Amino acid sequence: MRIASVIIFLHAIGHFMGVAKVTKGETDEENMVIHAMTDHRFPVLGAEHSFADFLHGFGWIGEVFLLLTAYLLWFTGSLAADHTAISRKLSAALFIGLLAQTILEFIYFFPVAYLMSLIAAVLTGLSFVELRNKRNSNLKSG
Repeated sequence: MRIASVIIFLHAIGHFMGVAKVTKGETDEENMVIHAMTDHRFPVLGAEHSFADFLHGFGWIGEVFLLLTAYLLWFTGSLAADHTAISRKLSAALFIGLLAQTILEFIYFFPVAYLMSLIAAVLTGLSFVELRNKRNSNLKSG
């Protein structure tokens, strides 16, 4: 799980670099899209925002959750030796979340993102299986 934690932390670093606001494109077409997303503001639930504001905000929310996931993976891995049952339950939840993240990144983003999440999901799933096997061997010997 700690290896998965490091992978997700590296994913968060890459995500952080991509969250920076894009203000200038490389082509006229890109600049037209950027201006359309940044220049037009509209009211939403009592506030006024542009599509670029939403994109940027969602990027920062994603960053927070990548860092939280990295921490939870590390924390869960550190619990594994003494608190197998809790670690197993947390690893199952983290596996499901990482699998969902992998699928969404596959659909909406690019290979580096979904491959990092996929590797972290596989490692977390393997940790869950290992913890389940540890529990079953403890039940048989106890």
